[in-house]
Amino acid sequence: MSKLNETKLAFDRVKALLDQQLLEKKGNAQQIRDCQSAVNVAFYLLGWAQFEFLARKEAEERIEADARAKTVDGIGWRYVLDNIKAFSLRRKLEVIFFGDQATLGQLKRDYDIRNEAAHNYKKLPGEVSDVSAWLDHLETLVEKF
Repeated sequence: MSKLNETKLAFDRVKALLDQQLLEKKGNAQQIRDCQSAVNVAFYLLGWAQFEFLARKEAEERIEADARAKTVDGIGWRYVLDNIKAFSLRRKLEVIFFGDQATLGQLKRDYDIRNEAAHNYKKLPGEVSDVSAWLDHLETLVEKF
């Protein structure tokens, strides 16, 4: 179990508190919705940061294992291992999810959303409306490693 579960529980608790404020009509409704949007982005980015750490670690472990081979492929993997710092997260995700192109494609789209939120200060699009379910999904992927 990773920190993603703890992040999901914290998100669920904060979301419930904000929802309760809306229901009880405590404060300005638009201000609460804006706060909910900011919380969604914050937890989305935190989830990505935690997932990214685990994915990088997993990819490096797989590359190290393949680099031990005493074959031509092993030579290629040793080159990759020597240059691992230069490889993007997207490339490392390809090492992990090469056999599951649907998941890889979704993670690449999610990473684009993460970049927009982190670097361009954009809100999450409607397709990422349930951050809690998304965090659950990341935890499921980590368990598959």
